[in-house]
Amino acid sequence: MVIRFKKIYALFIAAAVVAASFSVGTIARLAVYAGSEKEYELPIVMYHQLTKKPQRAGRYVLTLEQFEKDLIYLRNAGCKSITLAELLDFYDGKGTLPDKPVMITFDDGNETLLEYALPLLEKYGFTAIGFVIGSSTDTYTKQDDHNLNYSNLNWPEVRQLCEGGVIDIQSHTYDLHKNTSSRSGAAKKKSESEEEYAEFLSADAAKMKEAMLKNAGKEPCAVAYPFGSFSKCTARIMKDCGMRAAFTCEERVNAIKKSEPEKLFGLGRYNRPNGISSESFFKKMGIVS
Repeated sequence: MVIRFKKIYALFIAAAVVAASFSVGTIARLAVYAGSEKEYELPIVMYHQLTKKPQRAGRYVLTLEQFEKDLIYLRNAGCKSITLAELLDFYDGKGTLPDKPVMITFDDGNETLLEYALPLLEKYGFTAIGFVIGSSTDTYTKQDDHNLNYSNLNWPEVRQLCEGGVIDIQSHTYDLHKNTSSRSGAAKKKSESEEEYAEFLSADAAKMKEAMLKNAGKEPCAVAYPFGSFSKCTARIMKDCGMRAAFTCEERVNAIKKSEPEKLFGLGRYNRPNGISSESFFKKMGIVS
């Protein structure tokens, strides 16, 4: 009887040791995994208008030749462009990101996005996001004006890009791309209460959603703040309006981690001026070919 008891006791102790070891090992592995969450560096480039005329190039207008050099540089550096959908899927746990992701964006919805940027993006295997201004798109839909020095996309062209899959179209607000004495872009007026500002901003967002759904067959889920102007409560209001991301004009590389989705509402971008080589421009973002 004593011998039998000793055997049972020994088996009990052995089982307890194994269980304890498994628990400690499992906890340790989980702790290591949690502490080693992968962080991606995501540089985002902000283009505006493209031109074939060097004399027109400047801070917000890039020559077509230089744009092609940029794409060649990014390709040679091993960068892969990601779409907004891919970025959101990553945060939602539905996908992964490439080792060297980059985002290419265009503000204002100039018609050169379709005529000049699209063919080169297709040629080199890149994607981009175009942020269009709803009121300007309305204007150029009503008038037959296709002067690439200044013309904006019309709604049929926006729909064409949406359906093409290379350039994703998102919001640059419906009618906030302007500076006045009391308001800069999407920022709050000093004299406004938060409630008044929320009502104002929500109305613009709703109008842009309605215009895009009616004319392009999709609703925007991201906004680029005009002039990079926004206020402390802007992100919260944009979330309430159904937006998933917001792009700024702050020049910095984005640190992307699944555990920090709030960073989607303050994505930094580097404006691409003319007169700087691809190497010098992308070196600021840590992209070396």
